[in-house]
Amino acid sequence: MFTYKPLVQKIMVAGFGLFFLLQLLFPFRYMLYPGELFWTEQGYRFSWRVMLMEKAGYAQFTIKDATGKFAVANNNEFLTVLQEKMMSTQPDMILQYAHILRDYYAKKGFKSPQVYVDSYVALNGRSGKVFINPHVDLAKENDSFSPKKWILPMNDEIKGF
Repeated sequence: MFTYKPLVQKIMVAGFGLFFLLQLLFPFRYMLYPGELFWTEQGYRFSWRVMLMEKAGYAQFTIKDATGKFAVANNNEFLTVLQEKMMSTQPDMILQYAHILRDYYAKKGFKSPQVYVDSYVALNGRSGKVFINPHVDLAKENDSFSPKKWILPMNDEIKGF
């Protein structure tokens, strides 16, 4: 009679091995991205390096369209104070919010709205610097695992691993 026990054990060992390998390697994915981890935050979440930085930021969004319509978004109409504070320093949230604004203003009559942000961030007590390229239409950008070219470089190094 054929026994399944050795096969099941091999599958379980392989499954657990793969799981633990992923748990060890996933936090180091930040090394695959260019730039300073704490600035770009690409690969930051789940990276073992959380709670090592303090960021403060400001973000003001401008919406334009081809017909000449123009609006400056009032963040308080869309976000709570905490949401605005978090969004202003995190590139993925800035992009998500830009897409929310794009969709909102499209419903308000803007033809193919373009969304631009004036964004400044201070990292770990440094002076504030322009964070997002103000000439990039965030409405056209997609969130993906590829490096975000619309995040401006920090041009400073944070020591440590």
